[in-house]
Amino acid sequence: MIFSRGPETLKRHFDRAGVTPAGIRIMASKTKNLVIRADGLSAAAANIIKQQLLSLGGDAAVHRDVIQGGPEASTVFLMGNERRLRALAERLRGQPFGLEELGKEVNNQLDLHSSPPLSIRLRDTSIDLSNGVLIMGILNVTPDSFSDGGRFIEPSEGLDRALEMVEEGAGIIDIGGESSRPGATGLNVKEELSRVMPLLERLQGTLPVPISIDTRKAAVADAAADAGASIINDISGLTHDEAMTDTVIRRGTAVVVMHMLGTPETMQDDPSYSDPVSEIVSWLEERVTVLINAGIEREKIIIDPGLGFGKRLRDNLEILEQAGDFHSLGFPVLMGHSRKSFIGTITGREPADRLAGGLAAVGACLDAGIQILRVHDVGATVDFVKTWKAINRKDDGS
Repeated sequence: MIFSRGPETLKRHFDRAGVTPAGIRIMASKTKNLVIRADGLSAAAANIIKQQLLSLGGDAAVHRDVIQGGPEASTVFLMGNERRLRALAERLRGQPFGLEELGKEVNNQLDLHSSPPLSIRLRDTSIDLSNGVLIMGILNVTPDSFSDGGRFIEPSEGLDRALEMVEEGAGIIDIGGESSRPGATGLNVKEELSRVMPLLERLQGTLPVPISIDTRKAAVADAAADAGASIINDISGLTHDEAMTDTVIRRGTAVVVMHMLGTPETMQDDPSYSDPVSEIVSWLEERVTVLINAGIEREKIIIDPGLGFGKRLRDNLEILEQAGDFHSLGFPVLMGHSRKSFIGTITGREPADRLAGGLAAVGACLDAGIQILRVHDVGATVDFVKTWKAINRKDDGS
């Protein structure tokens, strides 16, 4: 995993990895280079890496007991510019203790870092990500959504809002008929279909942008695909309905694989992580591996860390602070921060008044190179993105 984290964040992670306090101060000053985290290394492997990187002009942060032959397995942070890290990978060829495989993974991580995905394959076309972040506009057709429940239940109102969001700059419209707010109970297929299908049928052939269906149910996804949806956004990561994987394969849609701890009914009961970002990255890596092995095309997968879904305030903040780490998996990354309760906890604002707090989260996502932002307030977010690009000389203008 390549880390995008600043010195203060890395100090916390070095401490968790058992680096000495003096070492933490020294290593944190070197983190303007790339940092790659490697877990489960033996003391012998850690010592070899440390020596090799020092000889190349880089460094490695290792557990304080490595010099004495312990612990049995630990985390090592490799630090250096791309040239030095690739040189390390070359030196690890033929080395024992699993170091040759680690060298291959270092090169793989560097490739992913330098060449992020630039498109998402759909059924008959693709989504271009080369021009910067894409805005996914949220369109809930539910009576009980935490933010805009009941506003767009009538198909004519939903149609107007979808067209408005496209005019404001949305590149995807995401339609959902089942509330996933904390504590929400599940909805049966018939009721969910009765909510989303009238709008999907009105929208079919109308919008110049792809339609995403926000559902955990294969039957709903299948019907939505019939009505033109080309992305399935499954908050369960395709674990809720065992038929969903087959539906994605058969219909040829793209798919958003999201991390959620538990279900909407239980996810906020007592969520707990020791290192939320690393644990979520590991879960997503395992999950997409299963899905690819089942037959879903890699180029059709989008990952979502699941802000607010089974996360505490500090977990959500770490996800945003360290958002760039999710690029290490090599998939387009979607973030869905909009109007969520962690912003209300910070600001004291009700959902409809959380735009300003949400734009701070947008800034963190843009700094991290997140490719898709799922939001309610499309126009304001697009304006923020335009201004951010201009400030950072990424506006393609003079």
